Amino acid sequence: TCEQPELHVHPRIQVGIGDLLTQANRQCSFLIETHSEHLILRILRRIRESTEGELPDGLKPLAPEDVSIIYLDTAAGGVKAKRIEIDRDGEFTSRWPNGFFAERGEELF
Repeated sequence: TCEQPELHVHPRIQVGIGDLLTQANRQCSFLIETHSEHLILRILRRIRESTEGELPDGLKPLAPEDVSIIYLDTAAGGVKAKRIEIDRDGEFTSRWPNGFFAERGEELF
């Protein structure tokens, strides 16, 4: 378990953490709590590159089934967990709750 590995770290290092996680031994499981768009976007990118056959040399392919993104939200009487599905193109197949990632689009366009 690792809470917010991106804290106080430059965005370039955050994407490096994403690569570190994607290249770890597949026999290991990680539970990572993050608010880092950079880290998640790198994981999505590696899925897309794996699908398209454009993965940089030396990196192991990554498939959507290798990653599980769970969003936790407050609910009546506790916490509700929602799985955010990813397709082979490295895209979310369901909407990200409560504005996460929406701010990025608003800032870019």
